Amino acid sequence: MQCLNFSPKFNPLQQPGCFKTIAWPLTQRHGAVANTSPSNKSSSIKCSSQRSFHIPNQNKITLNNEGIISNRNHQKPLNKQLVPLALQDGYALQSEDDNTAAAASSFLEFFKKKLIAINHLVRSYTWVNIVFGIVSVSLLPLQSLADLTPRFFIEILKVIVPTLLMNTFLTALNQICDVEIDKINKPYLPLASGDLSMGTAIAICIGSAILSYALAIMSGSPPLLLIQILCFLCGCAYSLPLPFLRWKSKTFMAPLTLVILMGFTLQLPFCMHMQQYVLGRPFVLTRPLISTVAIMSVFAFVNGLLKDLPDVEGDRKFGMKTLCVLLGKEKVLPLCVNMMLVAYGGAMISGASSSFMINKIVSIIGHGILALILWLQSKKVDLDNFESTFGFYMLIWKLNYVEYILIHFLR
Repeated sequence: MQCLNFSPKFNPLQQPGCFKTIAWPLTQRHGAVANTSPSNKSSSIKCSSQRSFHIPNQNKITLNNEGIISNRNHQKPLNKQLVPLALQDGYALQSEDDNTAAAASSFLEFFKKKLIAINHLVRSYTWVNIVFGIVSVSLLPLQSLADLTPRFFIEILKVIVPTLLMNTFLTALNQICDVEIDKINKPYLPLASGDLSMGTAIAICIGSAILSYALAIMSGSPPLLLIQILCFLCGCAYSLPLPFLRWKSKTFMAPLTLVILMGFTLQLPFCMHMQQYVLGRPFVLTRPLISTVAIMSVFAFVNGLLKDLPDVEGDRKFGMKTLCVLLGKEKVLPLCVNMMLVAYGGAMISGASSSFMINKIVSIIGHGILALILWLQSKKVDLDNFESTFGFYMLIWKLNYVEYILIHFLR
């Protein structure tokens, strides 16, 4: 049976009574002639509701239910080669190249969709904060450029990788425990939307924790291992729906958990690790380190409150006693802004007391600009709009990134 494959999308037999024009000869892809009209001219096809058509001076050709056109009077096969058929109004047979291109495009779309899902699962903006924080805090104990050795940078990388893995455990665990709430608050997240299966998320969660612990133990650094243990315990207490846990549903426990993670854990142990186990010096609480812990603790507390601004609907439905649910978004937003403005004011005073003029200038002007940006953007927030409230929440993260640069001028 001689067969020509039509894609349903390009099926020329869609409307009974229509006329299509084909060009002869029909040739196989590799140049061998499959069928040639005696006149070598274009012929018209008349379509019918019976999904068949006649070619003048040719045999009847029928399109079956699988979209295959067959000429019943020709028994010689075409060696499974596709025969291109050009139609006058732009329709065409789908070739093997088209199938390959469609398959490649489908794979790329699938791959892109999974990457986006994983990006939402790991919360990449928290990764950026971790990298900024570790690099910045690791630079605080340096006394001269001679300390910037290749080993120093390798050790920073050894710290960043397990911490990112543990952070992946935290974010994945949180979404695993919050699937139903996220269907209301954040339906775009991979588990809530179905873009990622629960089994895959659990595997990523458990695998990340195991790898994080393994790398921390291999490093031989007690502070680094302590970081992973604290993060693991805080993450479980924050998310797991168990008695005395599920701190994210408690009014002040959620922001306090972030203070432990972002204010203390991301500063003190890392600095201790770099001082004692990389640079070989005794651990000393320096002025920049103390200022960093104080400022970042305020930012972490504010972050723990502002993250609930876009989530009030779902949190209220599931009985989450967040401050936004209890007091309302209208009161929480100015409270958080004022807390951050006070923190910026303290940073400006700390910078002004520096013995270096450049530090005074950068600290005062830099924190003044950040405070102004924060205040102006807070006036534009539409509390009834998810994009607006979430955008302001993301602004806090960006201000946090910049702060990790400015803390080096608080000397």
